[in-house]
Amino acid sequence: MDTTVLGKTIYKNYIKKIFDLLMATFLIIVLLPVLLVVYIILRVTTDDTVIYKQDRVGQYGKVFQIYKFRTMPKNTPILVGKQRAKIRNRVSKFARFLRSTSIDELPQLVNVIKGDMSLIGPRPVVLQEVALIQLREKSGANSVKPGLTGLAQVNGRKQLNNIEKAKFDAMYAGHVTFKADILIVLRTLPIIIERDGVRKFFKKRY
Repeated sequence: MDTTVLGKTIYKNYIKKIFDLLMATFLIIVLLPVLLVVYIILRVTTDDTVIYKQDRVGQYGKVFQIYKFRTMPKNTPILVGKQRAKIRNRVSKFARFLRSTSIDELPQLVNVIKGDMSLIGPRPVVLQEVALIQLREKSGANSVKPGLTGLAQVNGRKQLNNIEKAKFDAMYAGHVTFKADILIVLRTLPIIIERDGVRKFFKKRY
């Protein structure tokens, strides 16, 4: 086996798992003050559980429960695509901030530690996103664990259609390397900072 191919295989099957576990643990420790503040605010302002659990499609189509900070009222319907606009008015200002900064996704670090997810990989989708799930199955994109961020997220995110998302997801699944993961991480932070929701939030205050 070619040494380059061997190196990629070792990273994908072994080193990446160790890297995920160590980094997720480190991030939880570093971000603990933020997590606690968000938890307390939501605990005081919400009538339901602070941590929201939802079924998502993972590696090889396996369904698992993802963890998020609750930003929607209880019994809010699960809508996909353009239909999501119908439930935006149910989101509080604080919840919008959590969503725009992706802070609501931080509990997924626990999913990474549990082995359901990776730091980098295709975003896990809800079961209702049948078209995207089928495209991922056909392209082989579901051969890797879903991630907190991925190649599609740094190349357009919500602006991409399902075919484009599946294309980027498959591209990543076929070329999982340490270099690729680092580049995606480095491209993710500026994207979060540049989101309209983040700019508007701080513009109003400063």
